Amino acid sequence: MKAVFLISFFAGLMFILELFTGAYLFFEKYGFSVEKTAEYIIGNPEKFIPAKSIHGLLELHFPHFFAVFISIFVVLHLFYFFKIRVWFFFVSFFLFIFGFLNIISPFLIMYDTRFSLLKILSFIGFFSFFTFAVITLIFLTVNKLREKC
Repeated sequence: MKAVFLISFFAGLMFILELFTGAYLFFEKYGFSVEKTAEYIIGNPEKFIPAKSIHGLLELHFPHFFAVFISIFVVLHLFYFFKIRVWFFFVSFFLFIFGFLNIISPFLIMYDTRFSLLKILSFIGFFSFFTFAVITLIFLTVNKLREKC
C-alpha cells in the first residue's frame, strides 16, 4: 500500500508542477497586463510582434480545446471515488466555464482588445479552480490510502 501512496502523491505533485509550468508559460506569452495580452494577439510592428491570424489561432487552440477539457474530465472524474459533495459540481462547472472562456478569448481579442481582460481573468479563474481540484484530490487520495494502511 505504501507504493500506491507514493505513486499517488508524486503523480499529484507532478500535476501541480505542470500547472505552475503552464502559469509561467502564460506569463511569458501573454503577461498579466491587458496591453501585453492584446499586443500578443493583434501584433505590434514597432516591437516586431506579428499579428495572429484566425488560422494561426485555430492551429494553436483547437488541440488545446481537447487537451484542456480531457484533463478537466480526468481530474474531476477521479472525485467519484470519494463521497460526492455539492461543491464538486460547482468546481466542475466553473472549470469548464473558465476553460472555455480562456480558449475562445484570443478570437474575441482580434475584434476588440477589451477582451484581453477576459483572457487574463479566465486564466486566473481556470488556474485557481484547477489547482484547487488537484490539491483536493491529492489530499483525499492520501487520506483514503492512509485509512486503508
